[in-house]
This record gives sequence, structure tokens and C-alpha cells, in this order.
Amino acid sequence: MASDTPPLYRQIADAIARQLAAGEYPPGSRLPSVRALAARHGVNTLTALAAYRHLEREQRVVARPRAGYYAALPVAGSRGGESSVPLPSPAALVDLSRRMSTLLQLADERIAVQLHMAEAAPALYPFAELGRRLQFALARQPELIGAQVPGPDQRRLMAALAALAVERGLALPADGILVTHGVTESISLALRHLTRPGDTVAVETPVYFGLLQQLEGLGLKALEIPCAPATGLSLEALEFALRHGPAVRCLVTVPSFQNPTGALMPDEQRRRLLAIARRHGLTVIEDDVFGDLHFGAQRPTPLKAWDRDGDVIYCASFTKSFAPSFRLGWMAAGRHHAALSLLCASSTLVCSPLLQSVLADVLESGDYARIRQRLRQQLQAQVQAFADAIEHHFPRGTRLLRPHGGLLLWVECPESCDTTRLLQRALAEGISFAPGMAFSAEPRFGHCLRISCGQPWTPVLEAAIARLGKLARTL
Repeated sequence: MASDTPPLYRQIADAIARQLAAGEYPPGSRLPSVRALAARHGVNTLTALAAYRHLEREQRVVARPRAGYYAALPVAGSRGGESSVPLPSPAALVDLSRRMSTLLQLADERIAVQLHMAEAAPALYPFAELGRRLQFALARQPELIGAQVPGPDQRRLMAALAALAVERGLALPADGILVTHGVTESISLALRHLTRPGDTVAVETPVYFGLLQQLEGLGLKALEIPCAPATGLSLEALEFALRHGPAVRCLVTVPSFQNPTGALMPDEQRRRLLAIARRHGLTVIEDDVFGDLHFGAQRPTPLKAWDRDGDVIYCASFTKSFAPSFRLGWMAAGRHHAALSLLCASSTLVCSPLLQSVLADVLESGDYARIRQRLRQQLQAQVQAFADAIEHHFPRGTRLLRPHGGLLLWVECPESCDTTRLLQRALAEGISFAPGMAFSAEPRFGHCLRISCGQPWTPVLEAAIARLGKLARTL
């Protein structure tokens, strides 16, 4: 039964709100530092920071860079310490249709340390450079701001994408590429083309919760095939399922730095997977969203490079490796291209001509290679720091495999540790992560969790991992 006791950060925030209402801190006066507030209440600095951020959301306090928190001017209609939008309960993650929205709601100012989404910090992307490129593109072609249909810039982009594909071992004609709103739309289009409601789709397990919601929304059934953090999808389990299980319409797989495990499928496994798919007439949807975030010198070769039948639908994106807000992806569908082209046109018409123009400029200039190399190096250092801290602070028996790319860590705690309960306690202290149960349609992985390593390593993050480890030991 859920407790009615508010979390620690709310108790502290409510106490400060009462002091503000009583006039102990007049408008404009400085409030205690985060450290002082933490010491006063006997909590860690993350909990104190979460209390201030809650009050900031309620417009009761204001933050001044490098100066601290100050009492704000009164706001008409303020409800004091009451929050108009309570944080979601981790119990809501049991409902498959609510997982994505529940986790998105944790991107809240009250959560001081957010480790639940597979995203890198905005500061890791070249936003100033992209801003200048956008201004230049508009100065050169102001008509792009009003354009709605493809033009010469899209042809430039297609040629640049075909050249990028060559670097990955793919020989693709420029007219065999479709530009989409990220990998999510690419996979959705592929599923709509290949399946009908009631069909079964093979997926890896643990599996990205967003894909599970996509399948549910399309009326499809997920057949979960085990995925090992070291080698990826179990080909033995897949072949057994294809021989003895229900008819499978297609397979969705992430061979390079799988979400959530970070698994990298070896090349020999990739070739075997395609041989299995060919024997069973199985179309493969390849999600390569993390491929450009490899830590080694050599980028993993996509499955599509070994596709001789045009039956692998290759989906890639620049969302993780270049500009998240652009939401630009692309797909190469082989023999499925014509059908998907019609489906894409009727579904979304076209992606922003302005953003396509800027992306074409970046690819043609060679700057994308420079940008992604810098990002890869930063992410590698961050993943290393997170992994070191988890191994140091989490309970004995905790296991994790250090990935060779991406920005995620899959952590297997001792079996007795319920990570959904752990999340409930962590949220009360201003820390979030994605619990293992979110990554399957079945009640699995309850002792696991996924940590996003997208934030630059700081003492605050180290304290958060230490606190998570301490909480996990109590469970």
C-alpha cells in the first residue's frame, strides 16, 4: 500500500514555503545554499537541490547563476508548496501503453539528476555552430522558411547520404533512400508496410519500451527473443522460435549497441542472422541509431551491408549523433522502397526543407565526421566514469558489461533487488533511472536497471550513483 508521507524533497520544500509565507525570507532575499540546506535537514545535496527546483517550478524561488537561490516576488494564484502536476508513480510502468509518457514525465525540474532517457546532454552537441548554419541557410535561401515540398537541397542530401552509406559498406542509389522524422518513424513505416493487426513481430529482450508501445499501438504481438549483453540477439533462440512458434512477420533488431543492453553483435553473428532470415523468408528491420557512437576506430558494419536480396530495411538517424531536435532520420528499404515511399508521402509528406539543407551542408563539408568523433570521445569517457562508479558503489553481486559504444549501461543487481521500488526511493531524493521491468511486455528484469551516461561526469553525478548504490543495498 502506498505511503501518504510526501518524499523528503517535498517536505523540505514545504518547510521553506511556510517560511516564505511567514515573511522569514522577504522577496529578493537570499536563501540558504544547497549545502547549508542539506546540512540543516540532514539530507544529501541532491535532495536539497530537488527541493529548491520544486520551489522554482512553483515560482516561489528564483535561481541566479553562480549566486544561489533567492525568494521570488509573490505570484498571483500561487498554491504555495502544492504541486499542480505530481510526479508519476513507478507503478504506472506496469501499463505498457503508459511507459513512454511516464518516463517522459520524469524530465522534470524536481528531478535533479535525470538518468532515465537515452539521450546526451545538450551541451555535447554543436548548438552554436548549428545556429550559425541555420542563419546562413536562411540568409542564402530565405524561401526555405516557407517551403513545404522537396527541392534541390533534398537531392543534395540524398547524394550526401549515399556517400555516407558507402563509408558503412552500403552501396545505395540516391533514389533508394527515404528521409524520415527519425528512426521511430522509419520503424513505424516499416511495420505498417509489413504487418497487419494481430501479426507477430520478433524483437530482442530486454527491448526498448518505445518499440513495445509502437507494436501495441499497431495491434501487433511481440515475440521476445533473448539478447545477451556480450553478443546481442540469440540466434539459437530465434531459429527455435521460427521453427516451433507462431508465424513471425518480421524481426526488429539493434545489432550495434542495443537499447538497453549496449550489446554489439559480432560480424559472424550478423551474417548468420541474415542466413536464418533468408531460410525462413523473414524481413529484418535494422535499427542503427547508435552505430555512429562507436568507441573503437572502426564503425560496426550494418546488417544491410550483407543483404543480397534487398530484404533488410535499414533505419538510421542523426538524432543521437548530431542534432536531436532536428529529428532527421533516413531509411534504405531495398525491394520495399517503392511501397514505403508511397506510405511515407501519405503519412508525413516531407521533412523540413530548411533542416535538410543544413544537414546536407554539414555532410558535404565533412564536418559531420568531426562532430561525431568529438561526441564519441566524450561519451566513451562518461560511460567509463559511470561504470567505475557503479562497480564501486552498488551491492556485491551487481554485474554490468562495459559497452563498446552508445551511451547506456545495463546494470544487473542481485536478484533480491527490486529496481521499481528502488526507483520510487530514488525519485524521493531527486534521482531517476529506467527500471528493468520497463523493457519487456512480460514481468522480467525486475532486478535490472538502465542508466543513461549522456551527462558529463561531475561530483554531483558521482554522489547520485553512490546514493543509488546505497539505496540498492538496503533492498
